[in-house]
Amino acid sequence: MNTPSSTDSANSDNPNSLGITGDSKPAVPVFSCIVYVCKTAGGTISGRVANLAGGDSGEIRASGNSERDVLLKVTREFKSRVLKMHGEHQEISWIDLLQPPLENEQVRFVPVHL
Repeated sequence: MNTPSSTDSANSDNPNSLGITGDSKPAVPVFSCIVYVCKTAGGTISGRVANLAGGDSGEIRASGNSERDVLLKVTREFKSRVLKMHGEHQEISWIDLLQPPLENEQVRFVPVHL
């Protein structure tokens, strides 16, 4: 016979919980950075963040010689902005209804740890 453990009862209101609590709970938040990338007519790579509103700082965009360079640049700026908002307890300006990528763009999902 299976008897529920104390962690089972603690998580009964959330069946998808992993039971991670206390000191073992991850202290670093993770956010998804959605980037639309494409190759430009000039042969460089261009990218823009699709799920974070630009606000006063503008849309996050970058270009470079490789997709890796572009993803590094945009995720660095994404992390900086989200870290600032998170640290100041501001609501993060997510874009819930994403515009679809343009015909020549591909979608990249990059997990960003603060």
